[in-house]
Amino acid sequence: MLTRTFFARAPLAPGRFAPLPAGAVTAKGSLHDRLVSLRAGLLSRCASIFPACGAASVWYGGAEAGGMPAADLLEATLLTASLLGDEELRREGLRLAMRVADAQREDGSFGAEDETFAARGRMLRALTWAYSASGEKRLLTFMLRYMKYLRDTLPESPLSAQDAMHTADTLEAGIFLYNVTGQKAILSVLMTLVSQGADSTSLFHAFPYRTPISRTISAEALLDALKDEDEGGYYHHLLRTADGANLCEALRASALCGVLTGSAKHLSAPEVGIVRLNKAHGAACGGVTADPLLAGTHPSRGVSAKSLCELAASLETMLSCPSGEHGADQLETVIYNGVAAAFAPDGRSIQPIQQANQTLLSRAERFPLSHDGAGLFALEDSASLCALLAALPRFAQHQWMLSRDEGFAAIGYAPCSVRYRIGEAAVQLHVESRYPESGSVRIRLSLDRSAAFPIHLRIPEWAQGACAAVAGDVLRGQAGSFLTINRQWHDGDEILLTLPMSVRTLPLYHQAVCVARGPLRFAYAPETMQSGETLSAKAPFGAAIVTSEPMEAQETQDGVVIRARLRTLTNWGMRGASCDQPPMADAGTGEAFDAELVPYASAQIRLAVLPVE
Repeated sequence: MLTRTFFARAPLAPGRFAPLPAGAVTAKGSLHDRLVSLRAGLLSRCASIFPACGAASVWYGGAEAGGMPAADLLEATLLTASLLGDEELRREGLRLAMRVADAQREDGSFGAEDETFAARGRMLRALTWAYSASGEKRLLTFMLRYMKYLRDTLPESPLSAQDAMHTADTLEAGIFLYNVTGQKAILSVLMTLVSQGADSTSLFHAFPYRTPISRTISAEALLDALKDEDEGGYYHHLLRTADGANLCEALRASALCGVLTGSAKHLSAPEVGIVRLNKAHGAACGGVTADPLLAGTHPSRGVSAKSLCELAASLETMLSCPSGEHGADQLETVIYNGVAAAFAPDGRSIQPIQQANQTLLSRAERFPLSHDGAGLFALEDSASLCALLAALPRFAQHQWMLSRDEGFAAIGYAPCSVRYRIGEAAVQLHVESRYPESGSVRIRLSLDRSAAFPIHLRIPEWAQGACAAVAGDVLRGQAGSFLTINRQWHDGDEILLTLPMSVRTLPLYHQAVCVARGPLRFAYAPETMQSGETLSAKAPFGAAIVTSEPMEAQETQDGVVIRARLRTLTNWGMRGASCDQPPMADAGTGEAFDAELVPYASAQIRLAVLPVE
């Protein structure tokens, strides 16, 4: 693996943090167990289920199709191998990466002749992790040749309107390449991409999509309108720019444009965009309703797995950009709730589109522009599967980063270990926790010699009263910022971090709320019944939460639950194949009862957005 981290070189706008190289972070505890389960299950099986995603793909010299899923699977393979210390998996990932590099054409292009610009960009992103894991200089040569190819071809063959929506991955790989090599010719190529790419920055600042797209045009009318116009028409533009996954990817495109230009308008656009997306289309799981177009805050509208993965990737990229750490809280919410819920409890299938209030799993046309099995747990969607397999290891890789003041930054507190050299000292950090179920975190340091450096501990917005104990001193942290501990560290030193996790309610839809504790969201899981592939809640299933009664969290070895008082709502049922919108809590009420609210991701049938009594 590489032994150094690359920060933004001048003239790029500098960020506060930079990712550690692949292999510097190792998963432990529950995070390790989860990755091992995926490695033995879906990650190993994916290429046999979808041959175009594995070694048979044209990317690697095979006869199957190329596309983005194969690149996502390669990224998942490389990062999972690094986090688990799995040498066999690492060799397999690097072997495939070098096949891509060795098949590069004389002009610098690669992949199938008709491959999309977006898919090539995603493969570039995977190859940056291959370089990080190996230090193989042929990969740098490959990427430099592709940048030369773009320099020569983009002036004569500009990006199409569709390609212009997908510049983020190429920009990110190009910035990484520049930071490694210092070759300024790369910057001119990237600035060409900025000029030809979609103007996501203006889109987020103006943000015209403040209501569900279905209020503007129905799915049927949209499909009819698309037949009569070319790619440059209004309805094609709407289809591209109101797509949830595209917008979540565009967040990082804007941030990277800001890194390249230093423009305050570019740099501020992601934060503005996230606020506006959350307000108009926010979902209980931390993502945005997108099935696939933006769909408002109705808790029965769909949240696509692809939009969740793109949002997580953007929030991770933004951590390396100026002031980009503002999205770290939402990143945890997306991963621990939305991405986790997209995997079946047995880990053998995935759900391409989920609902916050999900009372029926069946084959039905409940999401406009999506197939009728999108709400089922199955293995029919290679794009969603490969994106999900990459999301968790990429998140784990970003749990710790290097800070520009030559220290470490804790972005998250999942159990892991970090090894890196600071100056002359070989440092290891061992994180022991049951996070996100518990806010008690122990960080042990192992050093081969004492050394002075800062450790920046992220204090989430919800962690009011957070504190850290070090060598008998108690340091208070401010919620929503970093607690910096800068001292001379010795082998065996410990930091005991306490992040208080109070139970709270979050307003989400009209007068309905979601219950939260730490980064986890909770849901009422009504009784279910199974019939073939259909899983449904037993009627009546509706309930309102009695917020005047105390809610208490209970931590167990199996996780955490919240004890709450609910009241049945006899008038809350189905509308078509989905749960109807939450009614007013004072209409059709029945008996009050005590219930356990469970973590959002643990319940396939759930009510995560509840009316308030």
